[in-house]
Amino acid sequence: MRTRSTMRTGMGLVTGLALALGLGLAAQVPEGTAPAPDANTITIASQGHFEAAPDTAVVNWEITGENSSLKAAYAQAQSQAEQVRALLTRQGFTPQQAHWTSYQVQPQWDYKAHRVTSYSVSTSLRLEFTDFQKIGPLLDAAGSAGLTALRGVSFELKDMDAARAAAIADGYRQTHQEAAALAAAAGRHILGLSHASIDVAAPFAPVPMMARAMVAGAAAPPPTASFTPQDITVTARITAVYRLNP
Repeated sequence: MRTRSTMRTGMGLVTGLALALGLGLAAQVPEGTAPAPDANTITIASQGHFEAAPDTAVVNWEITGENSSLKAAYAQAQSQAEQVRALLTRQGFTPQQAHWTSYQVQPQWDYKAHRVTSYSVSTSLRLEFTDFQKIGPLLDAAGSAGLTALRGVSFELKDMDAARAAAIADGYRQTHQEAAALAAAAGRHILGLSHASIDVAAPFAPVPMMARAMVAGAAAPPPTASFTPQDITVTARITAVYRLNP
């Protein structure tokens, strides 16, 4: 997997710097007023990044059947599920790569007549694989077979925890560098980290144009051997409060 960690230099947002003046005065805080920040702390906010090419493709399927008879609705869903299984087998996928994630039966009510008019049976399938060259032929085969159960294609990182950790480390490194620089400019030095907050975001990679066309049921160009989605960028906003020497 091709990865790269990006460092964005420059001073982050400095939200507070309080220096002790040595006056020995205890300020009285009026009731209902937020307490003043610690005089010997500095707060820095920075954003860390980790960027990597996705290593896992996810194809989602939603299989449904609807009929006035519950048994018939179930049979419709079962028939669609068998068609999808057969298609995946022909395309070289294994049962271990296909994960059935839900099963629901939903009655449709006529509330005026106080009776059930039909039943909807649905189940979802999540197909995961790492060979992106299989995406084009799979979408093409699903379109040729008239399968409408295909819901979308997305791309992920298998080890998302490691990606988040790398983004957090990058963000913390930036806050520490900026806090040290600002403290030095004020003739102080950092004693250590008091506390911090972390907000991590990891959007999935966009679906390529060919996949979007197939999902929408529109005509798509022939599958190609090369299928390279955009890199996934994980960001971590770090707000850190450091203790300064008196």
